[in-house]
Amino acid sequence: MRTGLFNLVQIKPVPVDGHLLRLDISAEEAKSKEFGFSIGYGTYEGGIAGVQYRDRDLFGYGRPLTTSIGVSERGYSGEVLYEDPFFFDTDFSFKARLAAFTFRFDGYTKFELGGRLELTRKITKYDEAGMTFAVRHVKIIDAEIKPIFLGDQDYFVNTLGFTNTVDMRESPFVTPRGFLINNTLDLASSAFGSDIEFIRGTMRVGYYLPFGPKPLTPGVVEDKPGTPWQRWFQQSSIAFGARAGLIHSLTVSGPAEATAIPIDERFFIGGSDTVRSFGYRDLGPHDPKGHPIGGEFFTVFNVEYTFPIFGELQGALFTDAGNLLPTSEEPSLDDMRYAVGVGLRYKLPVGPIRLDYGVNPDPRADEDSGAFHFSFGFAF
Repeated sequence: MRTGLFNLVQIKPVPVDGHLLRLDISAEEAKSKEFGFSIGYGTYEGGIAGVQYRDRDLFGYGRPLTTSIGVSERGYSGEVLYEDPFFFDTDFSFKARLAAFTFRFDGYTKFELGGRLELTRKITKYDEAGMTFAVRHVKIIDAEIKPIFLGDQDYFVNTLGFTNTVDMRESPFVTPRGFLINNTLDLASSAFGSDIEFIRGTMRVGYYLPFGPKPLTPGVVEDKPGTPWQRWFQQSSIAFGARAGLIHSLTVSGPAEATAIPIDERFFIGGSDTVRSFGYRDLGPHDPKGHPIGGEFFTVFNVEYTFPIFGELQGALFTDAGNLLPTSEEPSLDDMRYAVGVGLRYKLPVGPIRLDYGVNPDPRADEDSGAFHFSFGFAF
């Protein structure tokens, strides 16, 4: 059913001799081709629109092929994605992606063309490991930032990567409950034909705790007696998140290492899913004109409490903390920045629509006292 190839699958057990059951299976095939469009708005991207064509049953083998085009106020993108959930009839899942896009960040505009191959396998019910290989051509086509802060502006970067995800959450799109741990490691090397060489790693940990009782059936909430306060509390939840990342040049060390990594490969934080008292990518090092230039080491910590207001509308109280350092030579928790804030959530079957305002408790001379964020999905 997860493939989308069937509208209906029925399994009827019929007792036969001894302790045997015969399973009578009937299925109704779904339409394999689908066309759709989307429209939206993001605080940073502005207006967003897209079209998508998907064939779930390419050549009659149940392998999906998706073509999509997107346009926003900051750029445009195109992507072709091929998926094989049972690669060569094994337990491995395979994805091949080809994409091209142009995007205007604060201070520079880039064009990127590349492809990515991804092979993953479930180790256990909750643990998934994967290997990726990506080939990308990145070109800075317009910049207000001086070249000394940009690094390379026209390069190929080819990376071999490894991922591991332990996802023990229940109902991850509606009311998550449980742990999520994700780790990635990427290596860019001239051995793969890359113009730049680095090693990059990230780590993410999340814990989600609804205060209501664990449902006996996923997605079904049992109506339990109690006072209005008790029922209200059982619809509340708290979530904790922590993330960190490091990228390090394999060819340059010392003071020059801070700009050896091109600007588009560095980390940026600030925005709706990191430290919400800052605008998108606005926390951390800036050039003399005030444009963010990213860094090589970051940490982000989040705590969020959500509570019901009316129907599917929820309120939220949160606090965030994080830092972004220009070089990975001395990673630390120095220069931490903070956010405290409130937000609204409207729950949908595929995730919440979010409106947040984060307050900067200690703004510096060139910083705002807070920031609004309008976005979709969970913050972390």
